[in-house]
Amino acid sequence: MGKIPNFQKTKLRYGAHFAVMSAFDERVAPLCEQEPLLSTWYAAFKSALTHLDTAVKIARSSDYSKLIMKEDTKRDRLYSNGKMTAEMWSELGIEPQATAARAVLHEINIYKIDTKAQYDQQTGLMINFLQPFESAEMQTHLTTLGLTAVFTQMKAANEEVRRLLALRGNERAENAAYDLKSARQATDEAYENLVERINAIALINPSESWNTFIAQWSAEIARIKQQILSQSTQTGDDEGGTTPSGGDEGGNETPTGGGTDTGGGDTPPSGGDDNTGGGDPPPFSGTDQN
Repeated sequence: MGKIPNFQKTKLRYGAHFAVMSAFDERVAPLCEQEPLLSTWYAAFKSALTHLDTAVKIARSSDYSKLIMKEDTKRDRLYSNGKMTAEMWSELGIEPQATAARAVLHEINIYKIDTKAQYDQQTGLMINFLQPFESAEMQTHLTTLGLTAVFTQMKAANEEVRRLLALRGNERAENAAYDLKSARQATDEAYENLVERINAIALINPSESWNTFIAQWSAEIARIKQQILSQSTQTGDDEGGTTPSGGDEGGNETPTGGGTDTGGGDTPPSGGDDNTGGGDPPPFSGTDQN
């Protein structure tokens, strides 16, 4: 008599995880309804899954994450352009640009901004990094290099990221009861409890319907494991992006016929919660920065 094997659900991206749990529910519901001994455990699983569904929708409905990613990408591009311009003039050695470039690079080398850091971390560092450029001397250097507009826009983008992070933090606090990570963990626990009882009933009181279900779901798990292994090999990501990405969480498709899609979502370019570097790691994609 076979039994449903376990698998590393934490390896699944958020959208794929929800799709797997929904597929399980769709298949097991008719059997659980006919088995009184499973009614309590199935009800607990169904309740957890419904709660997770709401948490997913709330996470995805936030417009702040997309706006944060947009402004983060802008400030990263401006920072890189400013750094490359200063490096170019420093290498050319033409005065007065070379002197101005060395002054700018001195500040860049002090702070060593990582554009893939968490949104909060990068934002704070950039506030400190940009402060010296408010002085008359550094303003002159920026003018000499033609970087005044670049640094002005960089500061504005950084301030906008900080403002949007605060707004998103308030929004998440209001929906604390639907924290995506907690909802996912509760669903996994309810799933494991239900599977444990299904395996026990199938062993004690075997039937053709349970045998068929266990065989089919076990085959599905084997396929999921194979995909997870393949993704881990390709991306080098041992955690599979299990942290919410601030609302841009990627594919939430319910599988049909051919199985469950374990992909999902786009990995944010950098940043806070949505950078992993930054938030909880974009729930449905690889990692979330902020």
